[in-house]
Amino acid sequence: MAFIDFDDISKTLAGKGKEAAQKAKDVAEIVQLKAQATSEKNKVKALYTAIGQLYYKNHRDDADDEYQSIVDEITKSLATVTALQEKVRKLDGSVVCPSCGAVIKKGNAFCGKCGAAAPEPVVEEPSEDLGEDAAEADTVEVEVESAVEEAVAEAAEVAEEAADEVKSEVYGE
Repeated sequence: MAFIDFDDISKTLAGKGKEAAQKAKDVAEIVQLKAQATSEKNKVKALYTAIGQLYYKNHRDDADDEYQSIVDEITKSLATVTALQEKVRKLDGSVVCPSCGAVIKKGNAFCGKCGAAAPEPVVEEPSEDLGEDAAEADTVEVEVESAVEEAVAEAAEVAEEAADEVKSEVYGE
């Protein structure tokens, strides 16, 4: 009959247990470090975005040649977004607050952001005269330009707030 050395088994198990615990700690530390690296990468992305938004805000009318095509694309995209949002508002009956620019849902008497009274939604009658359509197109173009300027200003504010938040997280301010 073979003799079983329980002390050896106990030592082996204890050694393997310590080894497994160390590997678990290493894996946990790796996961934590990767998460911190991802967090830092996200901060950098937010800062890059903030820089881009601030550059666009400050230089959309006088951008350097190498940036002009990008500035033009941003302006075009913002105009498209504004036009699409306007179509959505017409379809869902929402309106834009004249005081703060927030969207007020159909049926709400007041703006949920600033408390201003909601304007009446504009109901457009279909026009059969092309002259009126052309005049309306000019009006919409002016409104889109105005909305783009508002959207850019709002985006710049959001970017500045995001940059401030990132700064406070990074520098503890």
